[in-house]
Amino acid sequence: MTLWYLARAAGIVAMIMFTLSAALGMVMSGSRRPERRFWLQYVHRSAAATGLVLLTTHVIAVITDSFVAISPTVLLWPFGAGYRPFAMVVGVLALYGIVLTSVVGAARGRLARSASFAKHWRTIHIAASVGWLLSIGHALLAGTDRGTPWMLAITIGCLTAVGAAAAYRVRATTSPNLARAWRAQ
Repeated sequence: MTLWYLARAAGIVAMIMFTLSAALGMVMSGSRRPERRFWLQYVHRSAAATGLVLLTTHVIAVITDSFVAISPTVLLWPFGAGYRPFAMVVGVLALYGIVLTSVVGAARGRLARSASFAKHWRTIHIAASVGWLLSIGHALLAGTDRGTPWMLAITIGCLTAVGAAAAYRVRATTSPNLARAWRAQ
């Protein structure tokens, strides 16, 4: 049972950390003050790194748990999973999107010298957003707790947080007064 609890907890908290990272990423784009942007970016990256550690823990715990019939091959061929194959496909695609963005983001400092890379960074970074959204889908489809009120509340809270951050970002870019008020803080 220990691996089962560890897998569930790591997956849920990873989803929360990626939600925090996504929300901060959206909010930070409106900040022009260097010290505020620095701290928002620091927490954004720290939440993402923590989420990656927890995601790794989740995957290892699920694969090593003998109760669930999921082998390491599911990472390469998720359709062959014996446990909720569609949910596994969604989860593996979420993993790919998040890991792709993390690897490219880690190399971003070196790649930033390239004008071509700098131009395409936002497009590549969208893979993290897609990965986050797919992780929400995975939680709703795969988890043993997916139908419980507390898990639905966490999932709805994650969707609400990112939705509010997205609404703030859209409003800040379309309303100069709101953007100025945010920058003045």
